Amino acid sequence: MKIIVLMENSAQEGLICEHGLSFYLEYRGGRYLLDAGECGAVLYNASKLGVDLSQVDKAVLSHGHYDHADGFSAFFRVNSAAPVYARPRITDPEIWAEKEYIGINMGMFCRHEKRFDLAEGPRDLADGLHLIPDRVKHEQSLVAETAEGLVVFNSCCHAGVVDILAQLKERFSGQPIRAVLGGFHLMGKGGTSTLGPAPEKVRAMAAALRDDLKVKDIYTGHCTGAPAYALLQEELGDRLHHLTAGAVYEFAD
Repeated sequence: MKIIVLMENSAQEGLICEHGLSFYLEYRGGRYLLDAGECGAVLYNASKLGVDLSQVDKAVLSHGHYDHADGFSAFFRVNSAAPVYARPRITDPEIWAEKEYIGINMGMFCRHEKRFDLAEGPRDLADGLHLIPDRVKHEQSLVAETAEGLVVFNSCCHAGVVDILAQLKERFSGQPIRAVLGGFHLMGKGGTSTLGPAPEKVRAMAAALRDDLKVKDIYTGHCTGAPAYALLQEELGDRLHHLTAGAVYEFAD
């Protein structure tokens, strides 16, 4: 299994960064895109990284926020066939009631509605590759079974990374969690330079990932935020890796 980070809040030299997230996956002969960032710059990074998005077989939208969804408008310009698998409530206005609207661009969605495959999970994209909904009504995890254990993607973990992984470990009984990749939504209201929860809660989360769930490697960034990442680093040491556009990770299928 090969993973290339196409978009993230930070980027390797020569690539574009934005407040968004996008992963390209090659898994057991299939090519997949998870999220597409916020503005279409994913096309530039993909080209620089040698990723041909026209050859993607299936795409996934992790949840209905603009910084993961709106880049699909650009993706559709270069890929005319791949369906985008998402939960049906990604466009539900009840989700955004009395909040600042940070949802999917509805103009984009209406123009390309036929490209979205909206159904409630769990669903299998391929043998060993699963979409599992969580308790946030528009969010889902992408879970890959590998020879090393489960590799889990949950782009923002609004339901809480520990709860998400605990439920997945119960569902996939007997399989260890090899890695988790995504943002942990620990930033404060002031953005990625601020801390949302109390420091002790971040440390407790790190301890649960390390000691209870025994996750071998944790790859995070995006909405985790710099202060929370620093706290996680203190607790997790070399288990923790910072996501950045251009990074490549591989796991044995």
